[in-house]
Amino acid sequence: MLRIVKFSLGAVAALIVGGFLLLGTSFTSYLRTSARAVQESVQDSVPLEFELRRARDLIDEILPELQSQVRVIAEEEVAIQALRNDLHASTERLSSEKSNLAALRDQLRVQQVSYRIGDREVPRKQLAGQLRSRLERFKQSELAIDMKTRLLEKREEVLGAALFKLEEMRNRKVQLEQKVEMLIAQDRLQKASRVDSELGSKMAVGGSEMREADELLDQIETRLAVAQRVLEHEQDVVAIPLDDSAMTENDILSAYDLHFDGTSNEVQGFEAEGSDDVEPDEQNVRLKLTSK
Repeated sequence: MLRIVKFSLGAVAALIVGGFLLLGTSFTSYLRTSARAVQESVQDSVPLEFELRRARDLIDEILPELQSQVRVIAEEEVAIQALRNDLHASTERLSSEKSNLAALRDQLRVQQVSYRIGDREVPRKQLAGQLRSRLERFKQSELAIDMKTRLLEKREEVLGAALFKLEEMRNRKVQLEQKVEMLIAQDRLQKASRVDSELGSKMAVGGSEMREADELLDQIETRLAVAQRVLEHEQDVVAIPLDDSAMTENDILSAYDLHFDGTSNEVQGFEAEGSDDVEPDEQNVRLKLTSK
């Protein structure tokens, strides 16, 4: 194992040294370009379905962060509400103390040695000292209320910014989800278009084959029709009698006269001589012509 590590390190070192020797300072630029090309090639080879699934997983990872932000915001809202309640109570106490100080000051407006407060007598000097100390506490309370008020305003401002950011993150998450769904639908549409195109090309190929088969059948049908006509003509030629000796010239003329005039030379001759003297061969010829 150690030998393999040493060999790998040595190969890398040799590659770096050789690169700097051959390319000089441009070697790092070549390395960056090569790395970027390899990275882009790997990214292009990743299927779109995998990339869309990875994008959806990244969006789902936003949900825990949103939940954490919601918890922080909820805690801050509770703290701000408690600060509001404390500020409201402090303001009411300060208002009551202000009324008490005003009453005490009204008493000191009357020049007396002592003042009766409740069931006891309080010397003027002691009452003046009490007014001074309570006035100091009142001023400190005012400062505290002022600080609490500014703190409340600051925390409310921070809470508002956090709520705005939370709403922005929610909207962004929804937008990303919608974009992923849109890309998924677009990818499915492209796949359907490719399937439709492939099916159309296959149908076009099948249509060309069908047209070729149809043309071939037409050619076969034409050849068969020609062969049939040739056969019919050959049969007509065969049906024509080829033995010229079967009928003589007189037979042909007699057949014509018999067909158009109803008489023939031979028949007239036979009638003149008498039918009893007709020989059997001549009677056969006569019957033959008549049948024709």
